[in-house]
Amino acid sequence: MRWRLAAGYFAFFMCGWGDGITGTVLPFFMADFHVSFTMSSLLFTGTTAGFLSGTFLVEVIMKALARTPTSGERSAWIPYLTPTPARKSQNGSAVRESFLQAQHLSLVLSSLMHASFFVMMGSTRGYVTIFCAYVVAAFARAILCATLNLYFNTVMPQSLGYSYGLWSFGGVISPLICQTLVGAGIPWKQFYYGSLVLSAFNTGFLTLTFRPTTKEWIRECNKVKKKNAALTRKNTGTTISTLDGKLDVGPSDSHIPQEVQEPSLGMPRAAKASQSALRRTLSIPMVWAFLIFVLMYYGCETSTQGFIVSYLLGTRHANPKTVGYVASGFWAGISIGRFGWGYFMPKMSFSQNKWLVQASLAIGLIMELLIWFVDSNAANAFFTSVIGLVFGPVYPSALSLATMILPEETHMVSMAFIGAAGSVGSAIFPFIAGIISTSKGVHTVTYITVGLASCVSIMWFFFPSRTPGAMQ
Repeated sequence: MRWRLAAGYFAFFMCGWGDGITGTVLPFFMADFHVSFTMSSLLFTGTTAGFLSGTFLVEVIMKALARTPTSGERSAWIPYLTPTPARKSQNGSAVRESFLQAQHLSLVLSSLMHASFFVMMGSTRGYVTIFCAYVVAAFARAILCATLNLYFNTVMPQSLGYSYGLWSFGGVISPLICQTLVGAGIPWKQFYYGSLVLSAFNTGFLTLTFRPTTKEWIRECNKVKKKNAALTRKNTGTTISTLDGKLDVGPSDSHIPQEVQEPSLGMPRAAKASQSALRRTLSIPMVWAFLIFVLMYYGCETSTQGFIVSYLLGTRHANPKTVGYVASGFWAGISIGRFGWGYFMPKMSFSQNKWLVQASLAIGLIMELLIWFVDSNAANAFFTSVIGLVFGPVYPSALSLATMILPEETHMVSMAFIGAAGSVGSAIFPFIAGIISTSKGVHTVTYITVGLASCVSIMWFFFPSRTPGAMQ
């Protein structure tokens, strides 16, 4: 488990590495490709489109990657996609769905797609190529995040805080390294080619650590056989062969449930015939509450860190040579906040975690108001760092809360949709802030950030403060 956690952490670090570099290289490829601010803002739209596409397709992709022969002794490197005549036997159908195989292959393929982002960016073949690169990277992150969010929360919930802390840490480190390279006279595209070394390590690490072991494979196969036996059991006894012995299923086997839950693709097989996980997830009102909350939270977070430099330059007349470090302070604060949440989260109860986040959001709202009313560059820089610090635990806490109160069979799809809501929020609200700032002035950014911070603080107050049962 430790090596898998390490591989997942590094994968999130690489997501932040590629995600956090945009602000640094944006002026360079705007100049190289003669791109306006309006055209450059479309890159955020491309990111949202890619993430949404990945979110809506994650269930289909996981089902396709999960197909494997029932007789297979290890997970396959290539899913069993070619339809063949069903070979019915006492062990079930010829093909089954393996969650372990789908998890492994989805991580390998998404990491390869994310590596292609660095190739396309480094090729400098024009704006269209760069736009496609952002779409591909976001699509890959949607699949990777949906898989790893579920894994992290299953094996160690506090690892969500560590993982997103490393994502933020990657977003802090990559701009500093890129800026250093550019300052030394090295073309900005070389940063992307150099990042391929890290991407190769990322893919190899995920490939080796997440491939199911023989013991895991046998355990999953036996769970499937037991489930099939329980579902087909009649009044007469039947003996079913398993990979590690015999399972006697008869009238006296009342301990075997009618529907054995396996860690399949997010739902029991009995439910798949009547309703997909996607439809089931979208029918739950609490899912929409989480989507709206994360949408507005990421809108507030991204608008704050994305416009704080422009805000200080335009309204506080900050020093252009040093004001850029304010954004780095924000990301550093988020990293510390998420690492801290990951460390203390296991020691807190459900209620304590809920109210800690409530206090964090309240402090964040106060800091947004102080940025609005306090006319001081140093003070505003400090307030921005504090916002990053207190906002750090919010998103991983929302994910953890969602897995506690939403039905287990919807976790995979709901995690993907929550991630997509964050991507949409981080594109829509900064875009709105940019349009308003262009027409009314950059001082209007605080109107948006304060409004969003107020909304998320109020919404979080109405989420459950005690451990609830699953929302049906």
